[in-house]
Amino acid sequence: MEHDAAKPAKYKTPLRQAQRDLTRSRIKTAARDLFYEQHYDSTTMDEIADAAGLRRSTLYLHYKDKAEILAEIVADYTPRAQAVLATLPGPGPSVEQVQRWIRKVANFVAEERVPLSIILELRRDTTHIGALDELTSELISALGANNPRFREAARRDADPIERARGLLLFQEMTFTCEQFLIRNNDANFKALVRVTAEHFQDFLK
Repeated sequence: MEHDAAKPAKYKTPLRQAQRDLTRSRIKTAARDLFYEQHYDSTTMDEIADAAGLRRSTLYLHYKDKAEILAEIVADYTPRAQAVLATLPGPGPSVEQVQRWIRKVANFVAEERVPLSIILELRRDTTHIGALDELTSELISALGANNPRFREAARRDADPIERARGLLLFQEMTFTCEQFLIRNNDANFKALVRVTAEHFQDFLK
């Protein structure tokens, strides 16, 4: 009996696990591209299954809904996002330095095909509120790698006004990056980058 109990279940064999991981990776890649191209709200589970080349029933064997897929995409993406956000110059960067940083973040978003604002989509599912609050704090804290003001704003016991300002600046930056994906270098986008950079500089003084 002890020998039988020690045998690994079939689904836990290395081959089965590799197949499972590959399928989940296909699903996440397909969902990420659809979320990027047509937005999270407009994407259906059927579309994700089709894009991944899977049956709908197979998709549901791995994920119960698209919110669960999004949560895993965000978890995979977060360390890379933190690394880029941490390159915000400081302390006391110039407007020009912040503008270059915003363009860097925008290019990162375009390459990754995961807008930072997709993280905020999880707020619509109350089961993710706690995890999202923690994640938002981690991202704002990453902005503070060279800037103590953001590190303080990310603290759970931070002054509510400071925390609110840090969060709003993060959201403003995500909006600006999304506009880069649409407008790139037109005059309106350049003005948006300039204004966002000025708001960052004002906060970091």
